[in-house]
Amino acid sequence: MVTDAQRKPDRSTVLDDELLKLRSMGVPQLLTADGKPIPVKTRKAFAILVFILRAPARTVTRDLLADTFWSGAEREKAVQSLRQALRQIRVALEPAGADVLVTRSGTTSIQDIALSFDLEEIERCVGRGAAEDYDMAAELWLGEFLYGFEGIDSQFDAWLLVEREGIQAATVSKVLKQIEYAALPDNSAKVEAACRFLLKIDRANETAHRILIKLYLAQGHRERAVQQFQTCEKDLMTLLEVEPDDETRAILEETSYLPSTQKLGFPQTQLTRQTDYRPAQVEDEIRLPEIHLFSLMSRTPSDNSGRVLRDEIAAGLSAYRSFELYQAEYQDDRSGHDVMRVDGSELGSFLLRCREDDQQNKLYVQFEDRSNGRIVFNEIINFGAGFDEQIAVDTAVQVVSRVHSNVIERLRRKGGETPFAKWCQAESYLWQFAPTADAKALELLNEIERKNPQFSMTYAGYASIGMKQMLYYPSETRGTEKRLDEIYSAAEKAVNLDPWQPVNQRLHGWSLIHNGIADDSRRAFEQAARLNPRDPANLMSVAEGLAFVGDNSAARNYAEKAYNLFPTIPRVFYEYLANISFAAGHFEDAVLNMERAPSGSIYGLTTRIAALVCMGREAEARDVLEAYQTRFDELSGFQSIKTPDQMGWYQMINFFQNKKTRDNYRRGAEMVRAYLGN
Repeated sequence: MVTDAQRKPDRSTVLDDELLKLRSMGVPQLLTADGKPIPVKTRKAFAILVFILRAPARTVTRDLLADTFWSGAEREKAVQSLRQALRQIRVALEPAGADVLVTRSGTTSIQDIALSFDLEEIERCVGRGAAEDYDMAAELWLGEFLYGFEGIDSQFDAWLLVEREGIQAATVSKVLKQIEYAALPDNSAKVEAACRFLLKIDRANETAHRILIKLYLAQGHRERAVQQFQTCEKDLMTLLEVEPDDETRAILEETSYLPSTQKLGFPQTQLTRQTDYRPAQVEDEIRLPEIHLFSLMSRTPSDNSGRVLRDEIAAGLSAYRSFELYQAEYQDDRSGHDVMRVDGSELGSFLLRCREDDQQNKLYVQFEDRSNGRIVFNEIINFGAGFDEQIAVDTAVQVVSRVHSNVIERLRRKGGETPFAKWCQAESYLWQFAPTADAKALELLNEIERKNPQFSMTYAGYASIGMKQMLYYPSETRGTEKRLDEIYSAAEKAVNLDPWQPVNQRLHGWSLIHNGIADDSRRAFEQAARLNPRDPANLMSVAEGLAFVGDNSAARNYAEKAYNLFPTIPRVFYEYLANISFAAGHFEDAVLNMERAPSGSIYGLTTRIAALVCMGREAEARDVLEAYQTRFDELSGFQSIKTPDQMGWYQMINFFQNKKTRDNYRRGAEMVRAYLGN
């Protein structure tokens, strides 16, 4: 019999010996041999690389790639986009030396040399099956396969779902088969390491918990067995909201320990239990303000209006992803959360009460600060005739907006040391569009990154600052191409760390527009809108982005929704509306909206001039430029016109992807630049 003490893992295929390493488990990365990240231009290019690696003999047809990643595009456009993506992959793989990506006879392949793949290494570790191998596999399993890569294409999404389930099911099944009849005590280390690996894959794998409990009892460590059962109980309740099986409980109730020669046989069940938790490297806990939802609803309501409104409020708060939400009815003293006053942290702890009065046909909504008992606001909502689902949604949006505003503005005023508190301060500076404000935001973001490098919105903030520095106050010492790469890398990192955060998706969309990747930017904007359809600022930014992409119908739709959700329209959003109108060819509306917007941007001025020129009102456009003559040096972005740049000023600011709209905007930009050159 070969025992763990006699086995040594085969290190000949360890990733450190390769030129390049590809991480697909958890947040995807391409790394050099010494662990330095290698940027891949787009998520789609990275996904194609992994797709090929998962194919038999690392070879796929180009038709299959086009159908999987551009399923909705015309064939000619799909093939063109595929060529671009393959070029991006070749650039990323250049450090490997030889041409790792090989295309011939309608197929695309990746050579086995020079590129190691973490999933293949995990399979080799499991195949060898020593304790050290399982430890190595656990180090490589950093989360679910291609974490955060949903939304690239519907066909790819379908493949990704099946692939994830297949990878997890096959891996768990192989490990369980290897340890099912492992004799103790010779293979104790192997069995324990294998179970730890299984629990790294799925913390709610009750079979793995059960084997560990049996193992510790067999070793005479009843206290460790009890601790393992408690961990099992906690993980099952947290992830699946279920209790351990009676069979698991019965193990601890046995009076005698397992004999040391007994084998750990078990039924082949629960091998593919799916959980929804984040990869290990992004599990750094980020605390958020607490809101406890407490509702008193009529047991025999005449209608469901109160419940509908309560649920809409809860959904709205959840969509912001800025709060830790608790259902107060489920909390008691034992859980550490009650509905009485508490000593709140710097982030705050709040109580939102919803009390339905069935006789009066009203819902009372009260928002309280739990640290001091102060009532922040109180609203009374009448369920009169005509109250319907849309009114419930609109009313919920108003309540959620008040809650969000009160909690976030409090953090912006008070400051704080937690990552989220600092982010709230930084975000307030980001909206100011001024170099001094960006400098303050950058200082806060740098501090967050030093202490919490996995806080995703930090990198969205970096991308935002990078865009503004390039467009509004550029540096002559750094070229546009370098800035675009830095912006894209920051936005990509944000969305990889947390693809469910709307601001990450929005900034990713904007970075893709800057890089001329319209299709992917449209998906990013649409995902941002789906993640939070109740935040008017989010919807207005999405609307402007879709207008630049050329989807004018969706842009107008989102802009209208945002407009109706705003209690009052911030002036800055009239510039957004002007660009949306311009993209749709509604030049008169574009001019009117720009007249209502702040007059502090050379880019807003250019939109106004372009709209006037497109209506044949050049004389009026010259009058506007003449009126601004004494103020040009004060306008944000003015210096960019004077800054030499290989792209050209009007190209750099012209985000419109539709050719006709680009040409129309260029007419205004050329007039502005010609006037300033005189």
